[in-house]
Amino acid sequence: MKYTFNIGLHNNDYSKAIQHINNARGHYYDDYHVTQKDGEYNGIAEPTIILEVNTKADVVSMVELTKKWCKAMNQICIALEITDKENSSFGALVYDDSFRGHKSTFDSKYFLTNN
Repeated sequence: MKYTFNIGLHNNDYSKAIQHINNARGHYYDDYHVTQKDGEYNGIAEPTIILEVNTKADVVSMVELTKKWCKAMNQICIALEITDKENSSFGALVYDDSFRGHKSTFDSKYFLTNN
């Protein structure tokens, strides 16, 4: 399956984020594609990493990885979109387990892709 992640950079250093992405390579996926675009979080412009990976890892493992990234990259949440081999997609916001505030739902109009 293909996973696309949107990782904000306001509270996060680009090189630190890439280090965490590299550390997951070989365990969760073999290769990845990353770009940076201007996104938006809570109405505020935010530079955003767009990370794409193809993996055979199960969804639960990838969600757990995303939660680890939230904590390691100082993110309240990371948006992700999963696309299967039939090109059907599903999006979600994966929150840091320690976050106790209001949790929004995924909205594709704010999700950045490399298309």
